[in-house]
Amino acid sequence: MLTTLQNQPKKRLTPYAWVTTIAQLMAEEKPCYYAPWLRTQYHIPTPPSDYDSTNHDEMLIQRAVELQNQEHQITVENHNSIKVFGNKFKICIAGRPDIIAIKNDWVIVEDCKSGKKRKSHRYQVLLYMLLLRHADNTKEQCKNRQLLGRLIYPDETEDISSIYLDQTFLDKLHQTLKILTSPEIPTPQANQWNCRYCTIPDQYCSLKKRA
Repeated sequence: MLTTLQNQPKKRLTPYAWVTTIAQLMAEEKPCYYAPWLRTQYHIPTPPSDYDSTNHDEMLIQRAVELQNQEHQITVENHNSIKVFGNKFKICIAGRPDIIAIKNDWVIVEDCKSGKKRKSHRYQVLLYMLLLRHADNTKEQCKNRQLLGRLIYPDETEDISSIYLDQTFLDKLHQTLKILTSPEIPTPQANQWNCRYCTIPDQYCSLKKRA
């Protein structure tokens, strides 16, 4: 456990979490809160990823061209980086939707997914929609405009209405942020599946070594 380490990782001045992490927790795809809590609270080295983004990048380019042909004003990936500091919880939430498209009275947030559908994808887009109204670099674009989310899969497109940014969604978000920002360390949920894909170095979780 972290409390037994002789050389603890560097503590963050402000807890920091990515939208993708929060979405996976809200969707209950990640039953172990220990690893995301640790990354939220501390600077933990991230191993290099072997993810091949070729299919995703091709989808993104194709979709961007389609939206431009429909006369949307678009920005993609790196230009869409957003950060929002919480009011109720001391945390910085960061994200980067694939595409932000603006036309007339609408702001459309799109994310391209080259793999299979997951419940967390909806939460991810909803979180983007929520944050866009508060991030310094996007809140003016959203002023007096309606928000729409959209998931782009290889074989289908799914629209996500802003009506799902309801109290049920906010309660689930607050429940997740409460755990991530708590000074109490969550108990690791060690099993072969959780630990196999966990990117936390073994030195920070003794249970992972035995899973």
